This record gives sequence, structure tokens and C-alpha cells, in this order.
Amino acid sequence: MVARIPYPVTIPKFYAVASEVATLDFLRSFGLPVPEIYGYSPDSDNAAGTEYIFMQFVRGSKLSDVWPSLGEQEVISVIHQLTQIESVMMSLSFPAGGSLYFTKDLKKVATGLGIPLEDNHFCMGPDTRLPLWYGRRSKLDVNRGPCMLFSTFSFTLEPTDNCRPKCRSSSRSRSPQGTRIPEAVQSTALALPA
Repeated sequence: MVARIPYPVTIPKFYAVASEVATLDFLRSFGLPVPEIYGYSPDSDNAAGTEYIFMQFVRGSKLSDVWPSLGEQEVISVIHQLTQIESVMMSLSFPAGGSLYFTKDLKKVATGLGIPLEDNHFCMGPDTRLPLWYGRRSKLDVNRGPCMLFSTFSFTLEPTDNCRPKCRSSSRSRSPQGTRIPEAVQSTALALPA
């Protein structure tokens, strides 16, 4: 078993631990070879006094250490296994952008924030990528997700009449083809969290 605690500089610890555990469990449910989670706490209100993950210790060699000594058939086998794993991962779809959580964990800190997956056991929530939280950004009260995917929005592009270069310089948003994005859609698109 491996006991892991977040680095002191990890922000936000709750989201980072909760998302990592949910992501590993989610991938494992699709048959991907990830370590099993034995127990975890995404908050520090526990006997250890810190966030933690207890997980399976996986024995083995790093691929980079053995790669130069592999024969042709072994290399083909490894590449085949990696492409199978990648194929499964690329086939997974999500209803929104952000990080993955157990719904029960996200409800503890942000009721109503998650966008559930089909089974409601998992949900999409705030993005835990470091650039969104690094330094003074951690103090900002901004929406870090989940963000609806751009492809879920329906856009109706209406052809404009008499579209000339002067039309493109007007206050309305226009594409190079001379179509206008309706103002209602513009305001929705501008309000989407980055």
C-alpha cells in the first residue's frame, strides 16, 4: 500500500485529492490498469490532520529503464497495449469541461455545482489544473468550472444583407464569411468560463 498526501503548495487540496481519487476509480471502472484506492480523505478534518489517499502499490519497472533492452516483438506488444489503453481513454465522453469527482464529495463543498454523468455517481466540477489556482489566482473568486462544452450550444448563423467591409467593422460580431452571430448567443458565449 502507498499512503499519499498532497504537497504543501497544492491548491486546492480538497479538489485535487477528491478529483484524483474519482478519476482513478472512473478509469478502473472501464478496465484500465490503474492502482486501486483503499481509502481517502479530501479534507484535513481527520485523525491524520491532512488530506490523504491510501492506494495500491504497483510493483514493476519503469518503461524508460527497460525500453532500450526490449526486442522488436516486445516493443510491438508494448505499443499495442498502450494504443488499446489510449483508445479506451479517447472513447470516454463527458458532459462538460472541468475535473471529475464523486458526486458525494463535491456536494460537501459546492452543492449544485457539479454536472452529473449518466449514473450520477460521478460528476464534472471545478477544474484543478495548477495554472487556474497558482499564486494569487487561488485568492480570486472566479468560476473555475464545470464549463459546458462549446459544442452543446446551438448557433444559428443568419446571412446578412449587403455585407461589405464596412459591415465587418460594425459593433456586431461577424465572421469572415459575412454571417452574424445573434446577440443572445454572443452574450452567452462571452459569459462562458474560460
